[in-house]
Amino acid sequence: MKRIALIAAASFVVLAGLAAGSLAYFKPAFIFGQNDEVIAAEHGVPIYSEDASEKAQVRRHTLRLLEELGAVQDKIIRGDRAALAEQQRLLIDIAREVKSFSPEAWDDYVNVRTSLLYVLSGGDARVLQPLIKQNSLSVADQNLAAGIMSFAEGQPKKARDLFEDIDPRSLDVSLVGPFALAKASLYLEDDHATAIRLLDDARLACPHTAIDEASARREIPVLLDAGDTSRALMLTTSYVQEFGKSIYAWKLFREFAEAAAKHGEFDNQESIDRLAATFDDDDMQPASELFIDLAGEGLLQGRLKLAKAAAAKVLATPNASPENKERARLYMAAAEAPSNDAVNAMKALDQITVDRLSEDDAEIREVAGFIAKTVTGTDVAPTAVRKTAPQAVAQAPGEKNAMTALSKADEILKEADSMITRSGK
Repeated sequence: MKRIALIAAASFVVLAGLAAGSLAYFKPAFIFGQNDEVIAAEHGVPIYSEDASEKAQVRRHTLRLLEELGAVQDKIIRGDRAALAEQQRLLIDIAREVKSFSPEAWDDYVNVRTSLLYVLSGGDARVLQPLIKQNSLSVADQNLAAGIMSFAEGQPKKARDLFEDIDPRSLDVSLVGPFALAKASLYLEDDHATAIRLLDDARLACPHTAIDEASARREIPVLLDAGDTSRALMLTTSYVQEFGKSIYAWKLFREFAEAAAKHGEFDNQESIDRLAATFDDDDMQPASELFIDLAGEGLLQGRLKLAKAAAAKVLATPNASPENKERARLYMAAAEAPSNDAVNAMKALDQITVDRLSEDDAEIREVAGFIAKTVTGTDVAPTAVRKTAPQAVAQAPGEKNAMTALSKADEILKEADSMITRSGK
């Protein structure tokens, strides 16, 4: 419920002014025996010819499973949720295969690469234990394998130390993208320049794949935080156009909104218009998911122009979901509550049915109604506040004395804040 104080406080600041923004995936080049495979048309899964060698059979069967996993992950970033179960099955199958490797199988470096790619793809890191224990790799490859295992096991500091001197572009071509993405994730919080460089390497190594999708999804918020707004917007447009239906797209939209709302340059109609103009009609449905998050986050951060402009884009999108249109109407009314349109905002809020809202949005409706009624002098306070300071709201003046309403409401919100026990979204 902390979001109540955030919304209300931000809104009243604006009122005072008026008165005064997987993971890992691989798409290896088919470098493991080009002469004895045929590439299938769909998803690029190779069809291998027969080979009597047991060693070759082990290699090809494991690689075949790995390529199937890549094909499934392609489906996931195109919006196929059913492929998630298929991905899980393949991860289990590959783990079983790699765990059955004999010591001789580990002498085949193709199997080593395949296993590293598997773990970078979200696989079971424990499959690398025999490889690391037998210590048959070069020092560089030993560090690479140990670092990948540490990364997959959630030991970022150890992984970062082991990865420190490894340039992704020095690795086998099949490892460049997945490794660069993994290494970049270790620098997202404290070294934007390094993270951006590595994410660019990953995207360039694996264009139009889930490596590209995951890298762009991580890079865009970092670019915004680093102040490179133009490049962030360009990459966002590209992401929506190609990966807007990804089942992970919501993560980008949420993080983009959180980052964008921190920048004053987005708090205007023109910025939202420019962003919307980069999308074709076919892109507007996934883009509406981005705009609804921008509207909600703008509201929380007191960027009311941003909230109104983004909500208006959702309302103007014919194929936006009914749920998002309802939320857009709510956010639009909430953004208008601390303004001369407070009367109309109250009417709009009254038309929004509470039982169709999420718990968070129901709170937004309540506090927005409180703000609008305070501005217009209506004798109503939100439930969370009513028990602590009923007299303050009862004496709230009309629209002409909005500054007095602000002062009294601010006192109420300070008392309400001490009652908050739930964090915001």
